[in-house]
Amino acid sequence: MTDSLATAESLLGVEAKWLQTFDAEDPFNGNKRLCGFLCQKPDHLYGALALTHVDGKEVPQTILATPKLHYPFGRDGSFHFPPIKRILIHEKLDGTNVLAYRYRDSAGDTFTTYKLRLAPVLRNSRWGAFLDMWQELLERYPNIPKLVAKNDCHISFEMYGGRNAHLIAYEVPLETAVLFGVRADASVVPPENLDLLGVPPARLLGELEAGQDPVAKYAEMRASMEKQNRKAEDDKISGTEGTVWYSETPKGKISMWKCKPESVEAIHWAAGINKEAVRATCWNYLESGDNLTYDTLLPLLLEEYDPHDIERFRGHIEECIGQVRVELEFKEMVLVQYDSLPAGISILTDKGTVMRLLSRHFGNHDMRKVFSIILNNRGKK
Repeated sequence: MTDSLATAESLLGVEAKWLQTFDAEDPFNGNKRLCGFLCQKPDHLYGALALTHVDGKEVPQTILATPKLHYPFGRDGSFHFPPIKRILIHEKLDGTNVLAYRYRDSAGDTFTTYKLRLAPVLRNSRWGAFLDMWQELLERYPNIPKLVAKNDCHISFEMYGGRNAHLIAYEVPLETAVLFGVRADASVVPPENLDLLGVPPARLLGELEAGQDPVAKYAEMRASMEKQNRKAEDDKISGTEGTVWYSETPKGKISMWKCKPESVEAIHWAAGINKEAVRATCWNYLESGDNLTYDTLLPLLLEEYDPHDIERFRGHIEECIGQVRVELEFKEMVLVQYDSLPAGISILTDKGTVMRLLSRHFGNHDMRKVFSIILNNRGKK
């Protein structure tokens, strides 16, 4: 393990404190065993893999993933956009990030698989059936597996919709969009420069050319998004999470910046650590882990907040963890009761019967939430 850790440090050029070991099976390639280290440093190496072994054989390789996105301003509010040739503005989707990447085994054969942001492969968890949902999307878009080889880079996607709900309440049950490509040198490729083979990209919302003021446009777009957003059920927002700005310098280098409306940004560090921010971090953790505790959540909080602020807020963090656990347990209880209904009774064909039978187990004030959980998790046709 010590030798493997040294190899991982060398592959990624980071200290051991940023690396988390993994040993996982690739469900898309005959459960090949992948071992190595995942990087949690919140920069362009965020989520990257130092893959050291494939099926027990040493094959050291670097897998660059979806980098951490930042705001184009510091904590003091001053902007730091680089020199601009062009900026492409795409919708920022609110779901689960999935990265398509390619690795090789000891024989030199290559394989394409998919990972979550902080996990080496796709998996189902208590929070969501991420693997099952992605396999469903692969059936819908059979060209997705071809994109890595076609573009010679890893491809970042967002998997979003009502069945994978986070903060934004989407009407579409389940969808995906290409976000960008990541090349071996860590450079980013906007969707306009990729051959997508018919797979949809995130929506293009605007474009700036050299000479236009990005700070003014940023403020204009932020205000416009805030105006269109509305409160939805279960503390969600109907509208948009924001935009991603692909800023190209005169030398062709691409950097990515996020722009969020106030109602969404309020849960981020710009407003300081707060309960909504902690709850959002809890849901992010549950994409790749099942044991939600203060200690398991702490590494994700440390990516955004000062350790002293976190410790002072610990009582509220523990409270948020408890609330999320209650929500998760309620969801599991609903699905257990629904799955135990007599065969042939479906929320899609007999909503009345389903809700009448489940009303024996849940209070009237919970039935709208019960229906939403079942529709989003068992309501696919």
